[in-house]
Amino acid sequence: MNQKIYNENEQALKEFLLDISCLDQLAEWSDSFNLFDVLKITRVEIRHSNMLAWLLDPNENHGLEKNVLEEFIRFAIVSGGCELSVFDLLKITYEDFCVYREWNHLDILAVSKQSKIVLCIENKIDSGEGYRQLERYRKWIYNAYPEYQKVLIYLSPDGREGNDALYWCSMSYQNVLEIIEKCYEKSNLSPEVSVLISNYLDVIRRDIVGDEKLAKICEEIYAKHKKALDLIFEYKPDRAMDIAHIFHKWLSEMTDKGELIADLETSTKTFIRFKTKTMSEILPDAENALSGWNTKNFYFYEIVNRGGYDYKMQFSVSSKNIPDDLRKICDRINEIFPAKMKKENWQWRNHFHTSKRKIDESIDEEELMKNLDADWLKIKEFEKKLKKELGLKE
Repeated sequence: MNQKIYNENEQALKEFLLDISCLDQLAEWSDSFNLFDVLKITRVEIRHSNMLAWLLDPNENHGLEKNVLEEFIRFAIVSGGCELSVFDLLKITYEDFCVYREWNHLDILAVSKQSKIVLCIENKIDSGEGYRQLERYRKWIYNAYPEYQKVLIYLSPDGREGNDALYWCSMSYQNVLEIIEKCYEKSNLSPEVSVLISNYLDVIRRDIVGDEKLAKICEEIYAKHKKALDLIFEYKPDRAMDIAHIFHKWLSEMTDKGELIADLETSTKTFIRFKTKTMSEILPDAENALSGWNTKNFYFYEIVNRGGYDYKMQFSVSSKNIPDDLRKICDRINEIFPAKMKKENWQWRNHFHTSKRKIDESIDEEELMKNLDADWLKIKEFEKKLKKELGLKE
């Protein structure tokens, strides 16, 4: 590290320490008690399924009665993802629903013999869908309950479609949050149950969906002290940094081969960024504007390193200060590869990502490099399809 960079880093850390009180804004989240934090199960899939099964059971002691179950079925009907109609809602008898966990490997199964309805929820948080998993589950349900009307829901953090999307209704944890909040607010619950459900809603909002208020505060603190916080986070010794070093090595090797352009200046151990020649032709740099990354380019490919335990590659776009001509191109890209972000005043959008890959403790550098190479080929396929749809020459 040369002297100039060293001095800049030192000054950044000094400024952060002088403004350390800015972290007081985070006390609402960092100092508050949450049972799920204590038990360290905020993203444990099986625990979320247990909680949802409890809330869905009309005969359990939560005090929400049939409300959560009814809203889940209503969501599937409105989404057009089940065999029931809106009028069927009026005929359902909820009191005899039996809710099962891990019944023949199904995450959540709710069955009403009287109404002849079976609801199945396959819940995914950090794990991906197994090979033809939804198809196998659907066939089992259809064989086991031939005379029943089926409600099949594929639940994931972002509401992505499964491989058997024709039969399974896609549901996001944002939808779950809205349903439980609605039922929670209109019910008179015991103090113990109220605390538990309130804690659970906070966990969904903060750790799965994303708390907008928290995100905004963190974004403001980070924007003000980006350099200092990047340094602190970057040099914290942990598994994430060990894996990030391998990602950096892969990027450096691919840059040397001329395959892509690493941008380690904007990278952290969580987001390792790079550009490509093809995408830079589609979305060229702006001359007189800086993006949300404080760069002249308004896109990046990012290797998202989640604690060194899994990763994915994604294509991200920033709208901050974006010139009109580049915004039009982004809108056209969004028509071809629609992003989950639907707001017109969006700040960040992701139009493509590879499947999430787990990084087992036993994985070695060579195997991880091979996985990165395979994901790189998927990026090239994405760019090839995008160019074709945009009418650009190969």
